[in-house]
Amino acid sequence: MQSGSLLLVRGGPLWPGLLDEIPHAPARLIVTGQPDALRGDCLAIVGTRRATARGLAVARGLAVQAVRSGLTVVSGLALGIDAAAHGGALEGGGRTVAVMATGSDLTYPRRHVALRRRIEASGCCVTEFPRGTGPRPHHFPQRNRIIAGLARAVVVVEAPVRSGAMITARYALDFNREILAVPGPVDLENHRGCHLLLKQGAALVEVWADVATVLGLEEAGVPGAPVAPPSPGNAAAWILERLDLEGVPRDDLRRRWPGSEDWWQQGLLALETAGLIRRLPGGRLARSIWPG
Repeated sequence: MQSGSLLLVRGGPLWPGLLDEIPHAPARLIVTGQPDALRGDCLAIVGTRRATARGLAVARGLAVQAVRSGLTVVSGLALGIDAAAHGGALEGGGRTVAVMATGSDLTYPRRHVALRRRIEASGCCVTEFPRGTGPRPHHFPQRNRIIAGLARAVVVVEAPVRSGAMITARYALDFNREILAVPGPVDLENHRGCHLLLKQGAALVEVWADVATVLGLEEAGVPGAPVAPPSPGNAAAWILERLDLEGVPRDDLRRRWPGSEDWWQQGLLALETAGLIRRLPGGRLARSIWPG
């Protein structure tokens, strides 16, 4: 094991009890970060590596709401939806667990080294594979069974029919977990897996309250009041009209704004307070798919 890692054994004091419910449960897990993150109720958020901007925004928004509701977000540290889920949980000030398909001394993909450090600061990374094990294809389904096993429910955000996220959903079904899916445009391959799950009885996710209802959380059925769009003609409306989900350079917008600095700052503050926009790395602004 790498420095700072901890070996959890089945039946031990830190062992996540939900894993005892699944067939062929691992006998041990190697954990880096904060192992007590495994003690809380977990929600898995999974999806394709080739996510759309909309899918990334949905995954992030769900993760933010999940941690604000006291849940820990579980995902697989992959590109796309997984990374958005981990990032949203951290942005919301909560904990997230990354289940890895490699040994604890490796990070895959390599570009997620910094994300892994952020995850381990408050949550943890877990693996059943020994040190030095690389990301072999058959390890990912094994990882997916642990994602499903750790969680009370699995939300699939975007997934082709043939995808790792759908494997996770099938494990969740076998493990008697709740399965939820986010719908999308009917002509996009990324949503066909979600639509198949919905046809098969998965719960529909349009807003966070849908997830809360399925999980029986206290706020279930009490969605927040809708946020009114800014009035036409003011700075807030001007800014919002020029934003998308991927982000626009803030300085470019400011140079194009025809009004005063005071009106610009007031508009920006109004949008942020309402949760209608979010700040991205590199000085960009983007729309929020859901307020909050």
